[in-house]
Amino acid sequence: MVNESKTRDSIDFESLEELLSHRVLLESLSEGFGVVDEKNEFSYVNRRFGELLEYATNEMIGYPISNFLDHANIRIQKEHIAKRAQGLSSKYELQWVAKSGRSISTLISGVPIIDKEGNFRGSFAIITDVSDHRAVENKYQLLAEQSLQGLTIMQNEKYAYVNPAFGRIVGYSPEEIIAMPSKVAWDLVYPEDKKFLRKIAEDREAGKPIPMPYEYRFIRRDGSTRWVQAFSGSIEYEGAPAIQVLFIDITDVKEFEENLRASELKYRNLAEQSPQAITIMTQENFLYYNPAFKNLVGYDDDELAKMTAEDVWDLVHPDDREDLTKRMRDKIAGRAVAPRYEYRYVRKNGEIRWVESFSSQVEYDGVPAIQTVTVDISGRRQSERELRSAKDRALLYLDLMGHDLAQQLQVILNSAALMMNAIEDSVKNSFYKVICDAIKRCSRIIQEANSTEQLLSVPLSERSLTQAVTTCIEAMSHAENITFETFIMGSDARINADEYLELLVSNILMNSIEHNVKERKKVWIRLERAGLDYLLSISDDGPGIPDSTKAGLFNMSRRFGGLGLHTVNHLVEKYGGRIELHDRVPGQYSQGLEVKIWLPIYIDQTKNQES
Repeated sequence: MVNESKTRDSIDFESLEELLSHRVLLESLSEGFGVVDEKNEFSYVNRRFGELLEYATNEMIGYPISNFLDHANIRIQKEHIAKRAQGLSSKYELQWVAKSGRSISTLISGVPIIDKEGNFRGSFAIITDVSDHRAVENKYQLLAEQSLQGLTIMQNEKYAYVNPAFGRIVGYSPEEIIAMPSKVAWDLVYPEDKKFLRKIAEDREAGKPIPMPYEYRFIRRDGSTRWVQAFSGSIEYEGAPAIQVLFIDITDVKEFEENLRASELKYRNLAEQSPQAITIMTQENFLYYNPAFKNLVGYDDDELAKMTAEDVWDLVHPDDREDLTKRMRDKIAGRAVAPRYEYRYVRKNGEIRWVESFSSQVEYDGVPAIQTVTVDISGRRQSERELRSAKDRALLYLDLMGHDLAQQLQVILNSAALMMNAIEDSVKNSFYKVICDAIKRCSRIIQEANSTEQLLSVPLSERSLTQAVTTCIEAMSHAENITFETFIMGSDARINADEYLELLVSNILMNSIEHNVKERKKVWIRLERAGLDYLLSISDDGPGIPDSTKAGLFNMSRRFGGLGLHTVNHLVEKYGGRIELHDRVPGQYSQGLEVKIWLPIYIDQTKNQES
């Protein structure tokens, strides 16, 4: 850019002579300094100018300036020398050819030299090396031209510079955009976004903070709309204030976001209407849950929203929390975990619901989380339990017919054959008695088998476990050779059971007494609260049972435990509990057996239905 003075600006010849007399000052300048005469030959150059062009000063003084320029720059320099002859000073850029042949970019500040008579006697100039600056500018321009992002420079509401990428965004060539008047340039902006952009400009001019980045729309030549994300800042461009703006075309991202929002809305609608419980969780809390989950656990929105991480885990049955926590951590960490898992939820009213969950790792609002689809399988587990009970009963009947009844029938047949061959009446009578006893045993076996069929069909209701245990102890306490030592919790233990609850307790007590061969027998009974269950523990000082035998006592296909234990096992399952066998003294089975039975606390089913 040429910056010519509007008035004549020159130095007289005598003043120049005086200036040159201070060569020490000129030689210390960090800028180049040179003087040419009216023939356009160097009459003086300082050391810095010589170094700039890689010459000694004596290799330049007395030589035409054209020796150090290429043809294009000779023409530029002659144009400005002509201005000097008219008494005009000017600033302009000039490319020199150094001694090595490389190009040196400089800024020339030239002043004419005029003698007393007003004659032109040459000129002098300050020569500033702008090679590094030009290299940066060239590199910047190269990057800008090749950039995939749009780049513009705005001055006076017009485009002073536009790179090709911005041209592609709006559908015009850079030259067309630069040539646009201010109003036409503004019309590239989507009408509804103009007010927003004017507010940005006003805030910037007032020194207020502006958002960075900000988004708006352009209208392309073909009428289509493109979304951009803009980063802007104030700069100086060719000596004047300007605004530089970097544009990123985010139209495809906006289309994706709209599709994503549509997908999210569709997902949420499906999730909200799903009969299956759906949750999205981190290790700390809920990020999302649907109405089906709310119904499953029995809490309302306000209660779920206030839950801490500990509160969330309290929804899971205490016996299942540790394993479920480990599974979630493994899932979030990307470790292999089986996709489905069964565990229990504890509803607000204390009811226990068995569920089957299917989990997967997701990202929700940028946070790693676990999405879980949960199916209430309480009904299915009840059906499975009933099916298993029916199978066990079928096996029991086969066992009874194939073993117990068959054995008694064999006794009857053998005794009948012997009775027919007997001569004496006394012998016949003895065989007749054996046959009658065998028939009675068959009848008792059939009656006991029928009772197991009936006990599984009787509905459950609220029963007092405390009263059932107390009644059974009182019924057996008349025996002089048995000592009962009891601890029964103070409050009444209410459970879901039926009319066979006393049969369950008495069968365990009888088992502790009948198998104890000691003359004086002792039985310990303990009833207490254990989390969401009541724990009934019955121990004895009998011979105990080895570990190898304990595992088979409840195997209905082998029936080591007899019909009594078979009945106990079915009743415990029916009541939703569990039964375990332990040594009364840990590690010493011969010191007696301990039977532990956990039975869930009573839940009012009417309240369950209401919630």
